[in-house]
Amino acid sequence: MSRYSQTVVDHFTNPRNAGELDEPDVRAFIGNPVCGDQIMLTARIRDGVVEEIRFRAHGCAASLATASVITEAAQGAKLTDIESWDDQRVEELLGGLAPDQRHVATLGTQVAHRLVTNHREGVDDDAPLICA
Repeated sequence: MSRYSQTVVDHFTNPRNAGELDEPDVRAFIGNPVCGDQIMLTARIRDGVVEEIRFRAHGCAASLATASVITEAAQGAKLTDIESWDDQRVEELLGGLAPDQRHVATLGTQVAHRLVTNHREGVDDDAPLICA
């Protein structure tokens, strides 16, 4: 396998859903203190379904692609379905990852789950400073 899958390259060079929603229903942030990767999601939820979602991310190419891929998969998805995502599911969405990149699948899973949890618990992660 090459360093990056075609999906990772595509989503890194042509990210989908980049940015931040004004007045989102929920915000979720996850950062990895070891590698410095960060993903923040903002979303509007209607009747348990993700109506609209955006991301801001900082880190390696694979982490930026992960943020794009998970927002694309989450758009129109039920929160209960997102809750069932695991690292393997996120890695499949990315078209595979090299062993040293697998931590980004975990980051993607964690931020997706945090979005669901924050919505259910009425928590809104403060907008963190994401390095430029």
